[in-house]
Amino acid sequence: MSVQANKTLARRYLADFWNRGDEAAINEILAAGAVGHVAGKAFTAGPATLLARRVGLLSIYINPTFTLEDEIAAGDKVVIRWTFRGAHTGAGAGVPPTGKEVVATGINIFRIADGKIAELWVESDDLGELRQLGVIPAAS
Repeated sequence: MSVQANKTLARRYLADFWNRGDEAAINEILAAGAVGHVAGKAFTAGPATLLARRVGLLSIYINPTFTLEDEIAAGDKVVIRWTFRGAHTGAGAGVPPTGKEVVATGINIFRIADGKIAELWVESDDLGELRQLGVIPAAS
């Protein structure tokens, strides 16, 4: 695939799947045996896994939105820097609903193979999110 086609695929991951909730899109853009990397751990990140993660996100945040901030692509890799926004209306990770608007940032790296996302790495500001929710005191 071309670099432009790879960028389009990565954009669809945020826009079509995470923002619009288009479940068919995840099957179109993600390889069945895709591997995810979060916090230094690898796991199978196929469509069923990501559908479950989206359901989990929706149980914690109302109207979660990912905004594409930057994009870099070369060869079979695409890097996206994003901003997440959502109102914390559900319990998650032991935190009762706060009603607070949360803004967090992150970076995804995608490896594309055979026209689908074959591997992805996720780095997100979980500490900042927990500080905004009052779980961890703000740095002084």
